[in-house]
Parts: sequence; C-alpha cells; structure tokens
Amino acid sequence: MQGVTWLFVFLFLLQPGCVQQKYTPITDETGAVCPLPLPAVYRGDIPCPDCPPTRVVLQLRPDSLYFLRLTTTDTEGEAGEVKAEIGIWKYNASAGAVILTGYDNRSTSLLITPSGGLRVLNVAGGILPLVVNYDLAYEGKKADSKDVVRLKGMYARSDDKGTFSECLSGKTFPVAEKQADQALVRTYMHTRHGQGEPLLVTLEGQLISRAKLGSIGFEDAVVPVHFITIQPGVDCSGKGDGRVTLVDNTWRLIELNGNPVQQDDGRNVPYFHLAARGNRVNGFGVCNKFYGTYFAQGPFFLFNKKFHTSQPCAQGMELENDFFRVLAATDGYRIEGEILELRNRDGRVLAKMQHVGREEDVPLAPRPPVLMVPAEKQ
Repeated sequence: MQGVTWLFVFLFLLQPGCVQQKYTPITDETGAVCPLPLPAVYRGDIPCPDCPPTRVVLQLRPDSLYFLRLTTTDTEGEAGEVKAEIGIWKYNASAGAVILTGYDNRSTSLLITPSGGLRVLNVAGGILPLVVNYDLAYEGKKADSKDVVRLKGMYARSDDKGTFSECLSGKTFPVAEKQADQALVRTYMHTRHGQGEPLLVTLEGQLISRAKLGSIGFEDAVVPVHFITIQPGVDCSGKGDGRVTLVDNTWRLIELNGNPVQQDDGRNVPYFHLAARGNRVNGFGVCNKFYGTYFAQGPFFLFNKKFHTSQPCAQGMELENDFFRVLAATDGYRIEGEILELRNRDGRVLAKMQHVGREEDVPLAPRPPVLMVPAEKQ
C-alpha cells in the first residue's frame, strides 16, 4: 500500500499547474508592480455595425509574452477567418495601461478599467483593429489557445536537440522537433554554421506546454508548423551579427591540442586561407606549403584532398606534423569573436586559429614558432 500511496503522490505532482514556474513580477520603469492577476485571459467583441462580428481573445503571460486572436463570424454565426499573433507586453503605471508590441515594433495601448478589464484605446499596427474604443472583460487564468502564430528568433541545434530564442522577449524555448515540420531542421543542417551556432529563423508555429524531458513538471516548447526563412549572419535586429565568416578569410594558429603557440618572433606561423570559390584551401605549416579543398555544410567542416611540399627544416617539423594531423581530424568548427575553433565530431577543440584578414599570405617574422608545452607534458 505504501508503494501505491507514493505512486499517487508522484502522479499528483505531474498534474498541470502543480509544479508552477516562478516568474519575476511584471513592473514598469519605476518599479511599480502590475496589478493584473497573471496569467490573465481577456475576451470581448469589436462593435462595428458595418463589419462582420469579430471576437477578440487576449492572453497576457507572466513572462511578458502575449497571444492575441481575432475570430470573425459569418451571418449565420459560424466561425470564419482567424488571425493570431504573439508579442510582448509592458505595464505603464502612470497611464494605468498595458502596452502591446509586436514584431513590427508598433504599440497598442489598453487601459486597465476599474472592473479589472482592459479598454482598447489606440492601435498602431498588428492585427488588432480600432473602430471605436471597446472593452475586453477578464475571463480567468486558463488559456485554451494553441494558435499558429508567426515567430522570429535565433534557432540553434546541438546533440540532436533544438532551441529557439524568441526575438521580442529573449525567452529561450526547447523545440519539439518530433512534432514539427522537418523543413526547419533540414534547412539549418544545410546552412553553413559553427557547431551549435544560432541562426535567425522565421516560422509559423505553436507554443505548447509539455512535460519536461527527464524531469518533473512542465515547460513551454515551440512546435514549428511551417518554416519560412533562415538568415545566417543576421541577429534579431535584422542587422549583421558582426561574426567573422569562415570562408574568404585567413586564419593563423594560436593554440594546438590545448597548448598555446608562441608567435611574437615566429617565422612562417602555421596558417591557412579558405576561399569560397572552388572550396579551395591553401596555407603553410612550419616548413611546407599546402593546398587542397575543403567541405563546409551545416555544422560539418573538413579538409578533403590536401597536398603539401616536402621541404624538411631544422626546427618546427613536429609542430607542422601535429598541425597537419589536426587538420585531418577536423570535423566541425565554431567561431567566437575572431577565434576559429577547429573541432572533432564530438565537439572537442583541437586547435584555435586567429583571424588575420582576408589576404592569402600573412606577414613572416624572423624565427620559427615554438609550441609551448607545459612542463608536466615534457
């Protein structure tokens, strides 16, 4: 019986709402706390004698996201067109209002009424029309919406799991890929990126509540329904993210197998140049030039055919051989600032390269580089 009792306790804890997420109270710029009971759902009808009847449902979430749905009905009362959007909301204590902002960065003001409802005062963009001022009545906390809305955010994938950082709120959600349109995963895996690097995507999807994977409780997850676009090298603002690109650049070795390479007075420091045209690579070890081709697709990056000269030298052959072995073992990469990390399939960093410009040749210094091996490894 004791085992059965614990089973019932465990099942009870798994019920929705029993394991609540903790949110920071919504406040305005002065620190005033929003008086609305969150989460909150509001509902109302748009008064418009010359328009089809339209029902408005607004859900305000305690994580600052909102969902808005408009449903028009025909003359027989049947539900017709449905429009839905997601955005962020803020509280303005001095105005006693809630401000909605969508992806177009235009705001809609809703006054908090004495009865605890919301009065739509002005509309600037989005799907919400303004014919006259009208009220939305508080209906409770439970939201039944699983609307498909347009979402924009930074999508990344690692260890066969996807995450989506929504642009307006900055909130990061796991992606329920098994329930999703696989076009997002396919496109991401065919777009060049460093291992786990986020790329800006636009999609139509749902935000659902699901049991936490491998844990107790519930979490929100994004379900992509229709993939729209992917934009590498762009952040949520729509501008370049400032990342140095992998190709059409020259990279010089600064670390090999965890050991820094001294460069101050080095001569012919190992480097390579990656050209987009023909997927060509050429560079220098310590004693020999090398050239060949590379393959870069999705998170995969490897050196294909590689040829090099056979000029021995008194110093640096060991470093050159280790460098060539690392190139042969490279299977992926990641760029952090101006540092290129060469990684193996498991994501382990094999070498670090410093960005030194777009030219194919780097300046030569007086003496060969030295691999700085810690004393315990000597």
